[in-house]
Amino acid sequence: ALAIQLSSHHKVVNLWGRNANKIDAIKKSRSNENYLPRVKLPENIEFFSSIEHAISNVETIIIAVPSSAIRQLFNEIFRVKNNIVNICWATKGIEVNSCLFTHAICEEIFGKNQKMAVISGPSFAIEVAEKKPTALTVASNSKKLATKIATSLSNENFRAYTSEDMVGVGIGGTVKNIIAIGAGISDGLNLGENAKIALINRGLKEMQRLGIALGADKETFLGLSGVGDLFLTCTSNLSRNRMFGIAVANGITVTDHKQKNEHIVEGIDATSAVYKLSSRMNISMPICETIYEILFEDLTPKAAAKKLMSRAIQQE
Repeated sequence: ALAIQLSSHHKVVNLWGRNANKIDAIKKSRSNENYLPRVKLPENIEFFSSIEHAISNVETIIIAVPSSAIRQLFNEIFRVKNNIVNICWATKGIEVNSCLFTHAICEEIFGKNQKMAVISGPSFAIEVAEKKPTALTVASNSKKLATKIATSLSNENFRAYTSEDMVGVGIGGTVKNIIAIGAGISDGLNLGENAKIALINRGLKEMQRLGIALGADKETFLGLSGVGDLFLTCTSNLSRNRMFGIAVANGITVTDHKQKNEHIVEGIDATSAVYKLSSRMNISMPICETIYEILFEDLTPKAAAKKLMSRAIQQE
């Protein structure tokens, strides 16, 4: 989790983590080789193993943890400091059991008047850390907060745009990971570029369908946090979700992956949550449903491709 103090005069970044030994090692080396190889961390980053120390005297907290950990972290922040001015996150996903998006969990814990923002878009961490040009979206329930975060994060290598559509940005960041698993499966089966682009395009339609049903702006899905993040995640070898899909096409299971890898593939839980949510709302999402059946119901990837291609003809 990142606790960031933003003001017109200075910026102080505090990194909080539970493993004291890892924190000490990162302090000494000023690097995190597991996640950001070859990148030296700036000197103005401070490291803490205590959340109390990490979030003391800050006006804005930016969280970057897996979606499965977000509720616990919100609860811990509330316990320590329940009058936070601003809470932001770069987390992408839906809570599996409740099917709640992160902004809804935040409201549940901190109240509906809490100022909050989600940061999302096509942005592999390693490229951001290497200062390669990147653009993304900051969506907030406060125009002032969105502008403040976007301005504070932006420089000659990093550009942030603002949005008021937290629902749409949250859906884009979630569903794109599911479709990326499908794109990886398609590549793993060597189905060709035609198949992959068809899957990406129809996946975008599913993203829009769910978003509109939940009150999102359709235009959001044509932006950075929608089609931008979708295309990047579905086509790059840096995408964990796409690479996991390739592994699935070659026989790996969800259980195998979780036992062998410390890197989290957000699309796994997202697939389960979106399947549950779309079924509850009776929204047609055949690609997401099929990927769910591959991951959790033993549908083979080859049978899945045949199933999708054999669906009844319908209007685009």
